[in-house]
Amino acid sequence: PDEEYITVAAAAKHSGLSERQIQRLLRAGTIPGNKPSRDWQVQLSAVMATGKQGDDRGVAQALVKAK
Repeated sequence: PDEEYITVAAAAKHSGLSERQIQRLLRAGTIPGNKPSRDWQVQLSAVMATGKQGDDRGVAQALVKAK
């Protein structure tokens, strides 16, 4: 079954990334998500996969690309 989308705040709490970092990754298209209204929604597995690409270096590289 398809994974449920969660809020950016919930994803931040589980992933160790900040809400702003996740939003930046979403806007850059680095991780998939949707914005059905005012707030972004994301799949936790996508956020976690970004963090696992070399731990902090993977996130840092993704954030640099997102700027």
